[in-house]
This record gives sequence, C-alpha cells and structure tokens, in this order.
Amino acid sequence: MASESSPLLAAPPAADQRDRARRDELKGYVFMAASALGFAANTACVKALALADMPALQIVLARSIGQLALGLAGCAWYRASPLGPPDKRAWLALRGAAGALGNALFFYAITVMALGDATVVFFTSPVFSALFAHVLLGEPYGIADVGASAVCMVGIVLVVQPAALFGRGHVPVRGALAALGGAVSGALAYCVVRRVGRSVHAMVHVVYFGFVSLAGSSLALYAWQQARRPASLYEWALLALIGGFAFVGQVLLNRGLQLAPAGPGTLMRNLDVVFAFVLGVALFGEVPSALAVAGAGVIVACTVAVGLHKWHNAR
Repeated sequence: MASESSPLLAAPPAADQRDRARRDELKGYVFMAASALGFAANTACVKALALADMPALQIVLARSIGQLALGLAGCAWYRASPLGPPDKRAWLALRGAAGALGNALFFYAITVMALGDATVVFFTSPVFSALFAHVLLGEPYGIADVGASAVCMVGIVLVVQPAALFGRGHVPVRGALAALGGAVSGALAYCVVRRVGRSVHAMVHVVYFGFVSLAGSSLALYAWQQARRPASLYEWALLALIGGFAFVGQVLLNRGLQLAPAGPGTLMRNLDVVFAFVLGVALFGEVPSALAVAGAGVIVACTVAVGLHKWHNAR
C-alpha cells in the first residue's frame, strides 16, 4: 500500500535494466565488428594507393581531411561541442595525438609490407593496452600479462621472419617497427577513450583525431616527402574512400568501446586481421606463408587471451 514515504515513480525493474545492458552490449559488439570491416576497407585503399606510388603521408593527410570534415559535420548534427567538456580536453588531445601517430605509422607499414602482415603486427595493441590500462585506469597487470606479451613477440617474429633467424628477411624491418610503434600508440589511444568514458560524444573523438592528424601529417609531408597530384579519377576516388571508411570505422569503434566489455570486445577487434588477410589475397594476391599464418594465429590468440583475462578479473 502506498504511503507518504512511497516514491511517486517506481524504479525500473532489475530485469529491465539487465535487458537494457545486454542490448547495449550486443550493440557494442555489432559496432566493433562493423568498424573492423570499415578499417579493413580503409587499409585496402591505402595499399592500392601505395602500389600507385602515392606518398604515405599524403594518404594520411587525405584521411585526416575527410575525418575532420565529417567529424565537425557530425558534431553539428548532434549539437555536440567539437571541443568536448573542458575537463576532458587534455585527455582528448592526448587521444588525438596517440591515434594520429599510430595511424601514420600503420599507413607507412602498409606501404612496405603485405596488408595482412602489417595488420596483424599492428593488432598486437591489446597486449600494450593491458600495460597502459594499468597506468591510466588502475587495472591489475600480472604475470599472465607479461607472459602474453612474451608469446606475442614470438608471433611477431614468425610473421616478420627476420634475416638473422630465417636467412632472409620476409618483410622490411622498418615496416615491422612502424607497425609495432603504431600498435603502442593505438593502445594508448584505446585506453584514453576508456578513461574519458561516455561523457564525450563519439564525434568529438573523431574531431580531435582528425585535427591532430591533419596538422601533423601536413608538417611531416612538407618536411620529408613530396606530395603529388592524383593522376586519375581512380586515385581521387581512393583518397575520398579512405576518409569515408576511416570516419565510419572510427565512429563505430568509439561507440563500441563505450558499450562493449573490453574482454569480449577484443574478439570483435581481431576481425580486422581476418578481413585484412582476405582482402590482401583477393585484391593484391598477397598469399601469406605458413609461418606468417602461424604467427598471426599466435598473436590473435594472445590478444584475445589478454582481453578475456582482463574482463574476467573485472567481473
């Protein structure tokens, strides 16, 4: 029976809250899987332009312009301030810088490595995410994480197949180092997104990423490479698609990270590797060696294990 002390509005049943949480979690997985496809299509465009001798930093610049323009349009549509909350702007700037550096290094790796090989080395980032999550988010970092990192390095060796161990190098060392550096930067960006949480609209992340990447790639292109005019409609189309695919992938990834638990979400993120190998074979004839496939399997297993371990400990 109601009384003066009874609440006027009943609290939503716990079952409804659980159902809503499950729906949000499922949406997060779908967003992350779709983002993986978008990013794989983006890297395929990068590879096609690299084969046409387009400078890597010019490709990065094209992506930056597209993402920044679409991000600002998205902020206007959703009526979100592109600057973000004042107390989060330093974190957003760090997220933009880490993401931009990681993206530039990854694009360079794609230009000198097979698409699947570059992608699988880049996707060692969850191993580094565990370390950054310990520093930024206070998550535990134990012997299992150290072991996964060591095994993951074995996987990288199998993919790269350095000349010192295998007689002749499978991929350029500079490409492998660039992909690995991109993985470290991407891991930092991932943890900053989680650190900021749901208080920042996904479009704001895109704006910061695009702005920092635009500024950095413009300066680096002027200093180190010579830009050239696209030679055909085909190259113009690829440059435009890079910005579009990257924008879609970035928005879906940011939203997926906010909705999906980190551990199971790692499974979705590794779809990038699958898509990259498929596109590499189908579009560019880059058939991986047995050792490279084995190394990719080791890396994917380690990153999934790290994600699931973190998720289990957090429950």
